[in-house]
Amino acid sequence: PTAPTCDLSAISQPASSLLPPSDDMQLVMVALGKGAQNYTCGANLTAPPSAIGAVAQLFDASCAVANAPSAAAMALGTMEESAKSIGAHFFVDSTTPDFDIMGLGNTQATKAQDCDAPSPAADIKWLRLAAKPAASSSSVTQIYRLNTVGGLAPAHCEGLSRGDVVAVEYQAQYWIY
Repeated sequence: PTAPTCDLSAISQPASSLLPPSDDMQLVMVALGKGAQNYTCGANLTAPPSAIGAVAQLFDASCAVANAPSAAAMALGTMEESAKSIGAHFFVDSTTPDFDIMGLGNTQATKAQDCDAPSPAADIKWLRLAAKPAASSSSVTQIYRLNTVGGLAPAHCEGLSRGDVVAVEYQAQYWIY
């Protein structure tokens, strides 16, 4: 199992307008996701492309966040490049994110809430995801996507063709309850 070997009870999420986890929820892991937000171009190439999901490798960042007072807001790229992946994040369709994490199992979720990142012109929104128990093998109930870096869709698809996929690199912390 990949359960963190450090105490997560004293760490708090960064401030946001997302509904906080309820008192009965326990933080089980903070995962760093590194990957791409994926978009596709429609018929109108002057319009922004539509979101079709994301693909990311997940790394256990629990102890890094718990052991550094400002780690929740730290530059995400400071994680050791040699860190081993603990799983993957992908989409099973354009609206259903999936998290497959060693030691926790598989969690499919639905978007419950979003809010702008602190730098909304540069970074994708922060999210609160609610697990779909019937489609999951894990006991995870909620996942928060926080401290995002990058991932925003381009303003338009000019220079591309209808159906082209645009992959935009991003990083985020996933707080798993």
